[in-house]
Amino acid sequence: MTRLLLYVCAGLGLGFGLLAYFTAGLVQPGVVLLVLGGVWVLGLARRWEWAASLGLAILFGAAALGFYLGATPVLLVFSALLALPAWDLAGFIARLERADPAADTTGLERAHLARLGLVSLAGAGLTGLALLARVRLPFEGVVGLVFLGIWGIGRVVRWLLQRSE
Repeated sequence: MTRLLLYVCAGLGLGFGLLAYFTAGLVQPGVVLLVLGGVWVLGLARRWEWAASLGLAILFGAAALGFYLGATPVLLVFSALLALPAWDLAGFIARLERADPAADTTGLERAHLARLGLVSLAGAGLTGLALLARVRLPFEGVVGLVFLGIWGIGRVVRWLLQRSE
């Protein structure tokens, strides 16, 4: 179930990013995103541990660039929001595969998915508020906020992981 959810999040995240680029007429960056996203999904399928971080960086970078190039913000936000659970689930699956066979992996999976759903809903709600509040920032400010957001979410995820152990 968790692996299927990983591929759903990755596919939808990549799909929303591609839709944002292609509907804005940004064909060349869209093709680059398609190739990089294909490498990401291939890496997830082959269980390369670095693939999850690559996908997160690709979709967040594509979202930031898409904002700058004038692509549809809502699609870019959905793309980035779906990259986060895909990144988290890839790491969680890798940890589950290394878990003790006697461990209650079903219970761990259920608890992790509940926490991930809660964090994702909170993130989507805050993002919705951010999209409604019109604030003009220069591109450098947006990039800085993206990196700050990635760092902050990483801290929250790390904190949640430490609590679950």
